[in-house]
Amino acid sequence: MIENLEFLNLDSYNGLTPSNERLAEQWSSRWPVVTAAAKAIYALGMTEEEPERAKQLMGEASFIRGIFMMELALFWGEIPIIDIARANELGYGRQPLTEVWEYIINDLETAANNMPDKQDDKKRATSYAGYTMLGKAYMAAPAETGFRDFEKARECFEKVIPHYTLVPRVSILWDVDQPNNSESIFEFQFRKGWPDCNHWMNDLGSGAAANEWGMGCYFAGWDMQVHTQYAYADVAEGGIWEEGDERKYESIRYDFTYNGQPTPPYPTGEGDELGPHIKKWEDIRTDGPDGNAWESGKHFAFLRLADVILCYAECLNELGQTPEAVNQVNIVRERAWGGNLPADKKWSAMSQDEFRNKILDERMRELCFEGWRRQDLIRTGNFISLVKERNMTVKRAGAIQNYHILYPIPDVEIKGNDDISEADQNPGYTDK
Repeated sequence: MIENLEFLNLDSYNGLTPSNERLAEQWSSRWPVVTAAAKAIYALGMTEEEPERAKQLMGEASFIRGIFMMELALFWGEIPIIDIARANELGYGRQPLTEVWEYIINDLETAANNMPDKQDDKKRATSYAGYTMLGKAYMAAPAETGFRDFEKARECFEKVIPHYTLVPRVSILWDVDQPNNSESIFEFQFRKGWPDCNHWMNDLGSGAAANEWGMGCYFAGWDMQVHTQYAYADVAEGGIWEEGDERKYESIRYDFTYNGQPTPPYPTGEGDELGPHIKKWEDIRTDGPDGNAWESGKHFAFLRLADVILCYAECLNELGQTPEAVNQVNIVRERAWGGNLPADKKWSAMSQDEFRNKILDERMRELCFEGWRRQDLIRTGNFISLVKERNMTVKRAGAIQNYHILYPIPDVEIKGNDDISEADQNPGYTDK
C-alpha cells in the first residue's frame, strides 16, 4: 500500500487541500502544454506561408489546447484562458465557465475541421480524433454553460464510427505487438525503456510481487492505484462482472503466480498488495532479470471506437432513441463475449432511466482504467453518491463533500499568480 499521504489524500479526500503537493503537480504540469499550444495558434494565425501546412498545424495545436483545457475545466471549473491575442485583456485569472467552454468547443471544432483524416505519424491526431473529443465535450460541458448538446455530439460520433472497426477479440487491444489497431483513433505512443517509457507499472503493479521477485517481474509495482471492489467483483458479489465477459481477465489481474510460484504476502503491507490489480497496462516485455516494470512501454489508446460507440448510444438514449441505443451497446457486448453474445447477456427493451444507470456500468466494463470514469460520473451527476458508496478509502475517511467535485486551486498558484487570489478559491476550500 502506498505510504505517501499526498497521493492517498487524492483518493480519500481526507486532507485534500490547496497545499497538497501532488495536486499542485497535476495543475502545474498541464499549463506549459496549454501555453505552448496557444503560442502556436497565435503564430499560425498570422502566417501566410504554406497555407495547407499551417491549416493542419493549427488544427493540431487547437486539439492539444482543447483537450488540456477540457481536462483542467473538469478538474477545477473556472480556469484561466491562455489566448496570446487577448493576453492583456484576459491575463492569467480564472474566467467564467461559459467562456472557458466556448474556447474548448471552438478549439475542438478547429481541430476536427483542419486536421487530416489520416496521419502516417501515429503520434499526431486526425480529424476523427478531433470529432471524437468534440462529441465528448458536447456531452461533458456543464449544463449551465449552454454547450451541452447531445444532438451535436451524436453528429460528431456519426462522422467517426464508419471509419474504424472493432478488433475481434478484447485481448488484441492490450497486445503490445498490435499497437495502433483498427479500433484505435488516437493513442499515445510509448517505447519500452528510458526515456520513452510510461512508468505505469511502477504505479499500478503489486508491491508484494516487487518485494519478492523484484521489478523484473512484469506485474510488480507499488500499489499506488488499486481499484474498488465494485470494479473487480462479479455481479453475484455486488460488482459489475458477468459470467463469460472476456474483458474481466484482460483488464484485471487476480492471479499473482510468477514462474510457477505464488507471490507471498507482503509482511508489513496494508493487505491489498495481492488483491486484484490493474492488468491492462502490464508490459510483458519488461519481464526477466534484466527487465524493469518501471520502464513499461505499452501504448495508451486515448480514443478508441468502443468508447465512441458507447458515447453514441448514450446520446441516442438522451434523444429518446433508446431501442437503437440498446442495439449499439450490444455491438460492444458481442465483442466482449468473443463474437457470440449469449441471449441472456444481450440487452433488450428498457426505459430511458434504466439505460442511464446501466450504461455507466457498461462503460466501466469496457473502459475501466482508461481515464474516463471521473468524467462520466461528474457529467451524469453521480460522482459524490457512487464514490461514497463504492470507494472503501473514502468510506473509511468519511471526508468527501459535494464541493469535492472540483479540486482546490493549489496554494503555489495563488501565491505565484497575481491574477488569482484567495478569494478566487473554489467553494469549500477557502478555509483550508
